Amino acid sequence: MIISSRKNPAIALYRELDRDRKAREREGCFNIEGAKLCTEAVRAGLDVTAAFVTETALRKYPDAVKEISAAAEPVTITDDLGSYISDTKTPQGIFLTAKKLDKTAEMCKIDNGRLILLDGLQDAGNVGTIIRTCDALGIDGLVLSPDCADVYSPKVVRGAMGSLFRLPIAVTPLTCFIAGLQADGYTVCAAVLDRDAKKINEVRFPEKCAVVIGNEGNGVSPEVISAAGNGIYIPIANAESLNAAVAAAIFCYEMKNR
Repeated sequence: MIISSRKNPAIALYRELDRDRKAREREGCFNIEGAKLCTEAVRAGLDVTAAFVTETALRKYPDAVKEISAAAEPVTITDDLGSYISDTKTPQGIFLTAKKLDKTAEMCKIDNGRLILLDGLQDAGNVGTIIRTCDALGIDGLVLSPDCADVYSPKVVRGAMGSLFRLPIAVTPLTCFIAGLQADGYTVCAAVLDRDAKKINEVRFPEKCAVVIGNEGNGVSPEVISAAGNGIYIPIANAESLNAAVAAAIFCYEMKNR
């Protein structure tokens, strides 16, 4: 049986999960698209609740379809329907829905480590890139304030390139979390645009440390800067500021190598 109707309940739910954060919170699920990402999700052991494969994808990606079939029996849909539910301009025709990851236990296990905290980052592309960068450079965990972009939005999932399935991630108010870190012996610093703050090249990051990256337009909020108690500045020659994801990448590298 090949599904072709946009009114099919499973298709309607997939579209809703793609487009509505509240639906993802209500269902406790999120979508994954593309041959590589879907196979990575299966390999990471995600609990897959639905799988859709277009007629073309069945022929073009037989190995990926076979691997995905071990997690959930794919439902075949028409190519037109694949384009309808896709969040990309050139869909590969492979789609999964999986349960959100509970990484609370993973975060609790980080007794000694280096963390990145995100304060109000609203650009999904930046959040996805930062997740991928933290994973690539060996950061131990990522913490987001509740007003950040949803880590399970399609753009974040794509930008993270599978790192979302591996990196310990938590979403929680930062001021209380920072207080807990400091009580546990962590040094917490806020990335600031203040030339009078300590320069990043003057800092030696301890084994237990966290750096806060702020909102794209307003930077780290005053209350979070106050909670952190330390500001660090990346010297800039000409431009007014750095992209949040670029700043995070610089701090990730320095935290692991200085």
